[in-house]
Amino acid sequence: MNGMQGEITISELAKLMQVSTHQIRYFEEKGILNPAYTGENQYRMYGMDEIYRLAHILLLRKMGFSVQVIKECLSHLTAEQITPLFHQALANTEAEIRRLQENKHFIEKLLVEREQISEIEEAAFTIVQREALPLTLWFEMGATESLNAQKLLQHQGKIPNLFEKDIHYVYNESGNVGMYTRIGTGAYDLLLPAGSYVSRTFLVQNEEQLHAHIQEFYAHAEQMGYMCSGPLLMVEKSYLSLFTPNQLHYELFSYLCNPEEVHA
Repeated sequence: MNGMQGEITISELAKLMQVSTHQIRYFEEKGILNPAYTGENQYRMYGMDEIYRLAHILLLRKMGFSVQVIKECLSHLTAEQITPLFHQALANTEAEIRRLQENKHFIEKLLVEREQISEIEEAAFTIVQREALPLTLWFEMGATESLNAQKLLQHQGKIPNLFEKDIHYVYNESGNVGMYTRIGTGAYDLLLPAGSYVSRTFLVQNEEQLHAHIQEFYAHAEQMGYMCSGPLLMVEKSYLSLFTPNQLHYELFSYLCNPEEVHA
């Protein structure tokens, strides 16, 4: 559409298309959008052709295309060449939806667990009912070893989104500590049975406090006459430290063989 009437200025175009004048100038610098003409007053003027072209640019940007790809789409690519690009844009969008869904589920989990923890007095011993829990081995440490940065680096990549996971420390009879996580479904290395568990949740700032809580757990179980079966388990939920900076949240628990004799 030609002619020198009915056109609008760059600020009017920006208002019409709900973008900034800076963005329109950027598109001009990149050679993908030019004004219909520049008036004697040096105002850039835009007509219907430019409005449609800007609309197409914004649609392609919304689909995630780079300026270079947009330039190719609007200049020389055929419909047959553009179609696969749109298929890829669809795949990328679906992947982003999955990422956002995972993020949503994590935030929901974070809030639910925070609410559950707030209902339990810190460091109190409780009897809880647990469903069967299949765990996958991450790696194993010696009884005197501690989790450190070097070990994280050594075993990196084995657990996706590690710090969104519950890390299970399993203290077995050999004295070693197995580091386990729950990863989806399928094969597992350890199955914690459903049933009654004695449990204790607490916050710590250092290793000394952590070891003290473990010793108190053993002492309490012996004092109360709990018949515990299987390994002692400790769950680290580092993501809950978002609520308590500089403190890590842990839960200790052990399977009870004699829940009918326990009066919590």
